[in-house]
Amino acid sequence: MRRRLLAITGGASLTPILLLFGLNAVDELDRSAFAVLTPTIRDAFGLDNQGILSVVALVSAVALGSQVIIGYYADRFPRVRIAAVGAGVWGAFTLVTGVAPVIAVLIIARSMTGIGRAVNDPTHRSLLADYYPPAVRTKVYGLYQAANGVGLIAGPVVGGLLSHLFGWRVPFLIFWVPTAVLVYLTLRHLPDPIRGYHERIAMGASEETAATEEIPPSFGESWRIVNQVQTLKRIFWSLPFLAAAIIGIQSLYAIVYDDVWGRNDFQRGLIGAGAEPGVLLGLAVGVPIAARLGARRPDLVLKFLAINGCLIAACIVGFAYAPNLPSAIAMHVLTTAALAVVLPGILGTLSLVLPPKARAMGFSIGSLYTLMGLPVLGIVGALADSLGPRMAVAMLAPVLLIGAFVIASAGSFVAADIDKVRASAVAQSEVLAARRRGETKLLLVKDLDVAYDKVQVLFGVNFEVDEGEIVALLGTNGAGKSTLLRAISGLVEASGGAIVFDGQDATYAPPHEVAARGIVQVPGGKGVFPTLTVAENIRIAGWLYQRDEAYIAMATEEALGYFPVLRQRWDQPGANLSGGEQQMLTLAMAFIAKPRLLMIDELSLGLAPIIVEQLLGIVRAIRDRGTTIILVEQSVNVALTLAETAYFMEKGEIRFSGPTRELLGRPDILRSVFLEGAGSMDGARNNGAPVRRRRTKPTTTAGAAPGDAVVLEVAEVSRRYGGIQAVADVSFELHAGEILGVIGPNGAGKTTLFDIVSGFVVPDEGRITLAGEDVTALGPDGRARRGLGRSFQDARLFPALTVRSTIALALERQVAVRDPVAAALHLPAVLDSEQEVAERVEALVALMGLGAFADKFVSELSTGSRRIVDLACVLAHEPKVILFDEPSSGIAQRETEALGPLLRRVRDATGASLLVIEHDMPLVTSISDRMLALDLGQVVTTGAPSEVVNHPEVVASYLGTDDVAIARSGALSATGTKKRSVKKKQPAKAAPSGTR
Repeated sequence: MRRRLLAITGGASLTPILLLFGLNAVDELDRSAFAVLTPTIRDAFGLDNQGILSVVALVSAVALGSQVIIGYYADRFPRVRIAAVGAGVWGAFTLVTGVAPVIAVLIIARSMTGIGRAVNDPTHRSLLADYYPPAVRTKVYGLYQAANGVGLIAGPVVGGLLSHLFGWRVPFLIFWVPTAVLVYLTLRHLPDPIRGYHERIAMGASEETAATEEIPPSFGESWRIVNQVQTLKRIFWSLPFLAAAIIGIQSLYAIVYDDVWGRNDFQRGLIGAGAEPGVLLGLAVGVPIAARLGARRPDLVLKFLAINGCLIAACIVGFAYAPNLPSAIAMHVLTTAALAVVLPGILGTLSLVLPPKARAMGFSIGSLYTLMGLPVLGIVGALADSLGPRMAVAMLAPVLLIGAFVIASAGSFVAADIDKVRASAVAQSEVLAARRRGETKLLLVKDLDVAYDKVQVLFGVNFEVDEGEIVALLGTNGAGKSTLLRAISGLVEASGGAIVFDGQDATYAPPHEVAARGIVQVPGGKGVFPTLTVAENIRIAGWLYQRDEAYIAMATEEALGYFPVLRQRWDQPGANLSGGEQQMLTLAMAFIAKPRLLMIDELSLGLAPIIVEQLLGIVRAIRDRGTTIILVEQSVNVALTLAETAYFMEKGEIRFSGPTRELLGRPDILRSVFLEGAGSMDGARNNGAPVRRRRTKPTTTAGAAPGDAVVLEVAEVSRRYGGIQAVADVSFELHAGEILGVIGPNGAGKTTLFDIVSGFVVPDEGRITLAGEDVTALGPDGRARRGLGRSFQDARLFPALTVRSTIALALERQVAVRDPVAAALHLPAVLDSEQEVAERVEALVALMGLGAFADKFVSELSTGSRRIVDLACVLAHEPKVILFDEPSSGIAQRETEALGPLLRRVRDATGASLLVIEHDMPLVTSISDRMLALDLGQVVTTGAPSEVVNHPEVVASYLGTDDVAIARSGALSATGTKKRSVKKKQPAKAAPSGTR
């Protein structure tokens, strides 16, 4: 016998399985005795079938609902003690069941026994997974499940006999005794195992690593860990159906034997006991089959369970319509045998796909899904009262079949989930073991996968950061940089791999817990609450330390020392700050949060060179203070000036990692990917057809001087916001075919000027003339119809539309047939019109290189990709004048370098005049025929690009003297710097608040 048991455990100690077997068996004594005595207890308390089944459902709901809390604590504290306490609770309230005077006391007693038994599922199952290796777990769970058979044999016989001789209360006055004995033996002889030891050994980890237990997760982290296991989610959704069927069968069998076949307590007990050897038969036959299938391929176990479910359903129907008692008993035995295989197969699979540190929680969460099936018991009881118990039993067969087939569908996820569990368990333990040896990595990202719905974005990303360094994370638009930061900060859940911060697994930690551990992210361009004042934003930033007023006061003063302009804006809403001031406020808020790791997404996004120059110095100062920094930056020049180490991403994978000086010698990496090879408008093809335009426009050849005709005139335009002068007496002309660049510091009034020109803001004074027509009184739609197009800095598109649908919407003006009746009747003219729009959409998709994104939702695109879609929508309008508000914003540096030629081709092919706001000086100077510089809402100077960028006031208020901040795109020298001669910097003027 011992040899056979050792064969089941793979030679491991028998003590755990024998003691847990005993606890499970005595638990089943109480449960099975109550089930077989259900009719007698029903009559003793004056209930009907619906009433007693409702009591069973209520008690089950209380027990199942408590499992999640029990599972959480079982992952954090010694499980053996928790298991012993649970057994003690159910033993004590088994005794109370026997003395319950009224139904209310009975419900309380049964609920407490249920809570005590609820300890079994998360603690016993997770203990067995850590006592025994994966290869033998299905057999071990089968042996453990045999304890239910032993209890189900002894419980009905002993309980039925004692009830028949002495009354139904006596069994419950006796059954607590063996429970007390087993509790004593468990506390004395059963040690707690190391969580995840066998998983780490299976991955080839060293003994030191395998013996290093992972840090327990928080409740929120445990919940996220469990819910990302795809296999588990499918199994969970099968549980409502399986629970309703199995619990309903167990209760209805006794009612059928009583109401249909007229058997008393003792006779029902004998029948129940006679059927329970079917459990042992099912385990002896089914579990070895499941174990062999699992050894070959784990997903085969779930398919085997689905086939077994069909057998169970057939046996249920056979029992319901059995012509005589012997045939009913035979169907009962077969049902019991087939059911015995289900739980070991499920548990064996779950033990492989559940992460060890949240395994107890994973086993317990299934109870919440089981709760969904319990209301069916009341319905089944009502059917038994109205249609008879036979019909009620038969109706459980299709319910069980649904659950079986849902389980089978989980097979396709098993192998991947097992790999993820083992890799994650090894990753954290390796880090913890290394830290014990004095080897430290502040952040370790290992084999990280991230997907949005079914679209995978990151593929096996490996990323390391040492304490105290600045790391540049570079890459093309859509490469996954921001997604990686969001995964590290907990804003998106990983679908695979591990994130370990400071020796603690943070892969599935909720964002607030990640922030509390010291990881703070500065989002690109969206880091402040616009309706709150600067003071309120600063106060919110200290939420982690709200009880430490001294620290908040000290950190606030230190942050204001870095950013003195915020003190001047203290009582103003965040929306009134300029872009640079908002970025400063965001960094100040991050600083107050006391980060150990600061992740900055797009430091220079939309900022003037002089502001970038200031921020570069502040970032270095924050690093010198002891903060580790990850910098995502589209400007390679800016990023590599700050960082010592660089990672380059492309298409969701790391293509390069190493010192920044090595990256400078890799032109193959720093190439343009998105805009490279974009054709001109005239040369673009769509399935061999040239792009068609509706009307002919005057064009200029590349490099030709713009025409004399004025297409846009802005005359003495002014705009005030309260007491703040945003734009003051601005005048300029835009000629046919001309590109006019607009530069100026953040807060100079550039975007306000664009809002006035495009009709979103009404000027207090001045006049706007478009193609000779005064449009000052017209709104944005009226100006758009007259040929004015506008591209916004933040690409204001419809996030719920696909790229094709978005471009098609931009072509609405060109729809030839607008009759809804004709559209409803699908008349030929409507179809021709729709076909023409579709062809133009495909032409624009091909022109802008959007083929790979055409069917994606706008919300799924990166910042740079949305920028290109926005540009395609502007071109769809066929405007005479196009206003571009920072077209390079959010676009990678090498893509920015390709953007200039593209804008010139757009101008040359369409004949449109371009008005461009831009902070990237190499870009704007290369494309502009003339430039206009603004400051404090006024025109500083206008003229040729070379004259404007060397104007003393422009240098002082806007450009500054840092070559890297000025020239964000373009080739770096071997030392990573640019050389530029500028005139001496003059004192900077303070930008008025409220300008944009």
